[in-house]
Amino acid sequence: MNITEFKSHCLSRKELLLGICYLLFQALFLPSLLHLCNKLLPTPLPATDVNLVFFSLNFISIGVIFRRYLWGQLRRLPEVFWGVIAVAGLGLVAYWVMNFILAQALLVLEPAHFSVNDVGVQQLVAQDYWLMFFSTVFLVPVAEECLFRGALFRGLYDFSPIGAWVVSVAAFCAIHIINYIGIYPPWTLFLCFIQYIPAGICLAGAYRLSGSLICPILLHCLVNFISMMLLR
Repeated sequence: MNITEFKSHCLSRKELLLGICYLLFQALFLPSLLHLCNKLLPTPLPATDVNLVFFSLNFISIGVIFRRYLWGQLRRLPEVFWGVIAVAGLGLVAYWVMNFILAQALLVLEPAHFSVNDVGVQQLVAQDYWLMFFSTVFLVPVAEECLFRGALFRGLYDFSPIGAWVVSVAAFCAIHIINYIGIYPPWTLFLCFIQYIPAGICLAGAYRLSGSLICPILLHCLVNFISMMLLR
Protein backbone atom coordinates (compact mmCIF):
# COMPACT_ATOMS: atom_id res chain seq x y z
CA MET A 1 0.00 0.00 0.00
CA ASN A 2 2.79 2.43 0.90
CA ILE A 3 6.08 0.73 0.05
CA THR A 4 7.74 4.05 -0.78
CA GLU A 5 6.95 5.43 2.67
CA PHE A 6 8.07 2.17 4.30
CA LYS A 7 11.40 1.98 2.47
CA SER A 8 12.18 5.69 2.68
CA HIS A 9 12.30 5.88 6.47
CA CYS A 10 14.39 3.53 8.56
CA LEU A 11 16.35 3.53 11.78
CA SER A 12 19.91 4.76 11.92
CA ARG A 13 22.61 2.15 12.55
CA LYS A 14 23.01 3.53 16.07
CA GLU A 15 19.27 3.21 16.81
CA LEU A 16 19.20 -0.29 15.37
CA LEU A 17 22.20 -1.47 17.38
CA LEU A 18 21.00 0.10 20.64
CA GLY A 19 17.48 -1.21 20.04
CA ILE A 20 18.61 -4.81 19.57
CA CYS A 21 20.95 -4.59 22.57
CA TYR A 22 18.14 -3.24 24.72
CA LEU A 23 15.76 -5.94 23.47
CA LEU A 24 18.19 -8.63 24.63
CA PHE A 25 18.73 -6.86 27.95
CA GLN A 26 15.03 -6.44 28.73
CA ALA A 27 14.24 -10.01 27.70
CA LEU A 28 17.09 -11.78 29.49
CA PHE A 29 18.09 -9.63 32.44
CA LEU A 30 15.71 -6.79 33.33
CA PRO A 31 12.91 -8.88 34.94
CA SER A 32 15.40 -10.71 37.18
CA LEU A 33 17.15 -7.47 38.15
CA LEU A 34 13.87 -5.82 39.10
CA HIS A 35 12.76 -8.78 41.21
CA LEU A 36 16.15 -8.86 42.93
CA CYS A 37 16.01 -5.12 43.69
CA ASN A 38 12.45 -5.49 44.91
CA LYS A 39 13.46 -8.21 47.38
CA LEU A 40 16.10 -5.87 48.81
CA LEU A 41 13.54 -3.19 49.65
CA PRO A 42 12.44 -2.92 53.32
CA THR A 43 8.87 -3.34 52.10
CA PRO A 44 8.79 -5.10 48.72
CA LEU A 45 6.42 -3.66 46.12
CA PRO A 46 3.37 -5.67 45.02
CA ALA A 47 3.63 -7.49 41.70
CA THR A 48 1.50 -4.90 39.90
CA ASP A 49 3.86 -2.10 40.91
CA VAL A 50 6.93 -4.08 39.84
CA ASN A 51 5.19 -4.72 36.54
CA LEU A 52 4.52 -1.00 36.12
CA VAL A 53 8.18 -0.21 36.83
CA PHE A 54 9.21 -2.75 34.18
CA PHE A 55 6.93 -1.32 31.51
CA SER A 56 7.76 2.27 32.45
CA LEU A 57 11.50 1.59 32.15
CA ASN A 58 10.89 0.00 28.76
CA PHE A 59 8.78 2.94 27.61
CA ILE A 60 11.32 5.55 28.73
CA SER A 61 14.32 3.63 27.37
CA ILE A 62 12.65 3.13 24.01
CA GLY A 63 11.68 6.79 23.89
CA VAL A 64 15.32 7.77 24.40
CA ILE A 65 16.79 5.22 21.97
CA PHE A 66 14.29 5.80 19.16
CA ARG A 67 13.53 9.49 19.75
CA ARG A 68 14.74 10.58 16.28
CA TYR A 69 12.82 7.86 14.48
CA LEU A 70 9.64 8.28 16.53
CA TRP A 71 9.67 12.03 16.05
CA GLY A 72 10.02 11.53 12.31
CA GLN A 73 7.08 9.11 12.31
CA LEU A 74 4.92 11.59 14.24
CA ARG A 75 5.81 14.47 11.90
CA ARG A 76 4.74 12.42 8.88
CA LEU A 77 1.51 11.20 10.49
CA PRO A 78 -0.74 13.91 8.91
CA GLU A 79 0.38 12.74 5.46
CA VAL A 80 -0.53 9.10 6.07
CA PHE A 81 -3.26 9.52 8.70
CA TRP A 82 -6.19 7.94 6.86
CA GLY A 83 -4.03 5.14 5.54
CA VAL A 84 -2.93 4.38 9.10
CA ILE A 85 -6.55 4.29 10.30
CA ALA A 86 -7.66 2.06 7.41
CA VAL A 87 -4.80 -0.42 7.78
CA ALA A 88 -5.20 -0.56 11.57
CA GLY A 89 -8.90 -1.36 11.13
CA LEU A 90 -8.13 -4.03 8.54
CA GLY A 91 -5.42 -5.45 10.78
CA LEU A 92 -7.79 -5.65 13.73
CA VAL A 93 -10.30 -7.70 11.72
CA ALA A 94 -7.55 -9.93 10.31
CA TYR A 95 -6.13 -10.49 13.79
CA TRP A 96 -9.42 -11.60 15.33
CA VAL A 97 -10.20 -13.91 12.38
CA MET A 98 -6.73 -15.51 12.43
CA ASN A 99 -6.74 -15.72 16.21
CA PHE A 100 -10.15 -17.44 16.26
CA ILE A 101 -9.10 -20.02 13.66
CA LEU A 102 -5.82 -20.73 15.44
CA ALA A 103 -7.53 -20.99 18.83
CA GLN A 104 -9.81 -23.73 17.47
CA ALA A 105 -6.82 -25.59 16.03
CA LEU A 106 -4.92 -25.37 19.31
CA LEU A 107 -7.89 -26.78 21.19
CA VAL A 108 -7.85 -29.76 18.83
CA LEU A 109 -4.14 -30.32 19.55
CA GLU A 110 -4.59 -29.76 23.29
CA PRO A 111 -8.17 -29.62 24.63
CA ALA A 112 -6.91 -28.21 27.94
CA HIS A 113 -4.79 -25.51 26.25
CA PHE A 114 -4.43 -22.17 28.01
CA SER A 115 -2.18 -19.13 27.56
CA VAL A 116 0.43 -18.90 30.31
CA ASN A 117 0.84 -15.19 29.62
CA ASP A 118 -2.91 -14.61 29.94
CA VAL A 119 -2.87 -16.38 33.31
CA GLY A 120 -0.14 -14.03 34.50
CA VAL A 121 -2.02 -10.98 33.23
CA GLN A 122 -5.26 -12.10 34.89
CA GLN A 123 -3.48 -12.49 38.23
CA LEU A 124 -2.13 -8.94 37.98
CA VAL A 125 -5.50 -7.59 36.82
CA ALA A 126 -7.11 -9.11 39.91
CA GLN A 127 -4.72 -7.04 42.07
CA ASP A 128 -5.05 -3.70 40.28
CA TYR A 129 -7.10 -3.50 37.09
CA TRP A 130 -6.49 0.14 36.18
CA LEU A 131 -2.74 -0.05 36.70
CA MET A 132 -2.60 -3.02 34.35
CA PHE A 133 -4.95 -1.29 31.93
CA PHE A 134 -2.62 1.72 31.71
CA SER A 135 0.49 -0.43 31.30
CA THR A 136 -1.02 -2.81 28.76
CA VAL A 137 -2.89 -0.32 26.58
CA PHE A 138 -0.48 2.63 26.59
CA LEU A 139 3.05 1.61 27.63
CA VAL A 140 3.43 -1.85 26.13
CA PRO A 141 2.43 -1.11 22.50
CA VAL A 142 4.93 1.71 22.02
CA ALA A 143 7.85 -0.24 23.50
CA GLU A 144 7.11 -3.55 21.76
CA GLU A 145 6.40 -2.02 18.35
CA CYS A 146 9.61 0.00 18.39
CA LEU A 147 11.60 -3.11 19.24
CA PHE A 148 9.91 -5.84 17.21
CA ARG A 149 8.59 -3.91 14.22
CA GLY A 150 10.94 -0.90 14.24
CA ALA A 151 14.28 -2.52 15.12
CA LEU A 152 13.84 -6.14 14.02
CA PHE A 153 11.32 -6.05 11.16
CA ARG A 154 12.37 -2.76 9.57
CA GLY A 155 16.02 -3.23 10.44
CA LEU A 156 16.20 -6.61 8.68
CA TYR A 157 13.80 -5.90 5.82
CA ASP A 158 16.37 -4.32 3.48
CA PHE A 159 18.64 -7.36 3.86
CA SER A 160 15.98 -10.06 3.71
CA PRO A 161 12.21 -9.41 3.66
CA ILE A 162 11.47 -13.05 4.47
CA GLY A 163 14.04 -13.05 7.25
CA ALA A 164 12.51 -9.87 8.66
CA TRP A 165 9.09 -11.51 8.85
CA VAL A 166 10.37 -14.74 10.39
CA VAL A 167 12.71 -13.18 12.96
CA SER A 168 10.36 -10.40 14.10
CA VAL A 169 7.36 -12.72 14.47
CA ALA A 170 9.40 -15.43 16.22
CA ALA A 171 10.98 -12.93 18.63
CA PHE A 172 7.57 -11.41 19.39
CA CYS A 173 6.16 -14.85 20.18
CA ALA A 174 9.19 -15.78 22.29
CA ILE A 175 9.07 -12.65 24.46
CA HIS A 176 5.61 -13.69 25.69
CA ILE A 177 6.77 -17.07 26.99
CA ILE A 178 10.43 -16.58 27.93
CA ASN A 179 9.69 -15.79 31.59
CA TYR A 180 7.70 -19.02 31.94
CA ILE A 181 10.45 -21.39 30.77
CA GLY A 182 11.03 -23.97 33.49
CA ILE A 183 7.64 -23.26 35.07
CA TYR A 184 5.39 -24.89 32.46
CA PRO A 185 5.99 -27.99 30.28
CA PRO A 186 7.71 -27.42 26.89
CA TRP A 187 4.59 -28.53 24.98
CA THR A 188 2.45 -25.93 26.74
CA LEU A 189 5.01 -23.21 26.01
CA PHE A 190 5.26 -24.30 22.37
CA LEU A 191 1.50 -23.96 21.91
CA CYS A 192 1.58 -20.56 23.61
CA PHE A 193 4.40 -19.54 21.26
CA ILE A 194 2.24 -20.46 18.28
CA GLN A 195 -0.69 -18.54 19.77
CA TYR A 196 1.10 -15.21 19.23
CA ILE A 197 1.88 -15.78 15.54
CA PRO A 198 -1.31 -14.03 14.27
CA ALA A 199 -0.51 -10.91 16.29
CA GLY A 200 3.10 -10.89 15.08
CA ILE A 201 2.01 -11.23 11.44
CA CYS A 202 -0.74 -8.60 11.63
CA LEU A 203 1.42 -6.05 13.43
CA ALA A 204 4.31 -6.44 10.99
CA GLY A 205 1.82 -6.34 8.11
CA ALA A 206 0.31 -3.12 9.45
CA TYR A 207 3.74 -1.48 9.43
CA ARG A 208 4.60 -2.80 5.96
CA LEU A 209 1.28 -1.75 4.39
CA SER A 210 0.92 1.67 5.99
CA GLY A 211 4.57 2.68 5.92
CA SER A 212 4.19 4.16 9.40
CA LEU A 213 5.20 2.65 12.74
CA ILE A 214 2.26 4.53 14.26
CA CYS A 215 -0.06 2.01 12.57
CA PRO A 216 1.12 -1.13 14.43
CA ILE A 217 1.31 0.91 17.64
CA LEU A 218 -2.35 1.90 17.17
CA LEU A 219 -3.34 -1.66 16.25
CA HIS A 220 -1.52 -3.04 19.30
CA CYS A 221 -3.30 -0.49 21.52
CA LEU A 222 -6.67 -1.53 20.09
CA VAL A 223 -6.04 -5.26 20.55
CA ASN A 224 -4.89 -4.76 24.14
CA PHE A 225 -7.75 -2.36 24.87
CA ILE A 226 -10.34 -4.90 23.75
CA SER A 227 -8.59 -7.69 25.67
CA MET A 228 -8.52 -5.60 28.85
CA MET A 229 -12.18 -4.62 28.48
CA LEU A 230 -13.07 -8.31 28.22
CA LEU A 231 -11.33 -8.85 31.56
CA ARG A 232 -13.29 -6.05 33.23
